[in-house]
Amino acid sequence: MDDDLGAARALLSTRRLVVLDLDGPLTRLLPGQEYLRVTAGALELALSLGLEPDDDLGTETDHVQLLRLVAERDPDAGRVVERWCTEREVAAAAGALLVPGAEAFVVTCLDRGAAVAVVTNNAPEAAAAVLATGGPVLAGLPVHGRDPERPEHLKPSPHPLLAAAEGAGVAPADAVMVGDSPSDVHAATAAGMPCIGLSPDSGRRAELRAVGAVAAAPNLAVLRPGPV
Repeated sequence: MDDDLGAARALLSTRRLVVLDLDGPLTRLLPGQEYLRVTAGALELALSLGLEPDDDLGTETDHVQLLRLVAERDPDAGRVVERWCTEREVAAAAGALLVPGAEAFVVTCLDRGAAVAVVTNNAPEAAAAVLATGGPVLAGLPVHGRDPERPEHLKPSPHPLLAAAEGAGVAPADAVMVGDSPSDVHAATAAGMPCIGLSPDSGRRAELRAVGAVAAAPNLAVLRPGPV
């Protein structure tokens, strides 16, 4: 644990860009079992549009990855499901809470001269609504979110991370991502960007290390980097 924190803080103290996943590191957009209810609703809608059920659709628990599967099978149905998901995400954003220490973490990164960007598979307007609750520092962060017309760009695609690096004028190798899912780690690896895993659960942290995270920590508060 201490070695992990040391490695993570070293990365955060030297990289020119810190890329933060939204759902998990910064907030819980669909807490508790709500994400399962949204996924079930998205599946029901997709089936009502004529999609044939299969094992992949029926076992997916992440509504965003379900959306990707729907769009692969039927782009028109994918657009309808995407709009439906966006409505649910924006509604959820109205009650979402930022994690303790989110603003302090971002301020510390900015104060030492690093850029900070947010990437998410959720709708960018939902992400912006959550960040706006954290005041001007968080509200001003660039967000690289879901493009309704390009579901193939959803993580684990590296596209949003590469877009964040390009927007900041930073090479991916000079950035670091903080994410809480294997898809975050895979996206960062594909982008050529080291990834720090984040989860309060020790088993999840071990899983994130196993798929390539360079370190893992329980929350943002313990990761606050010091000066270069």
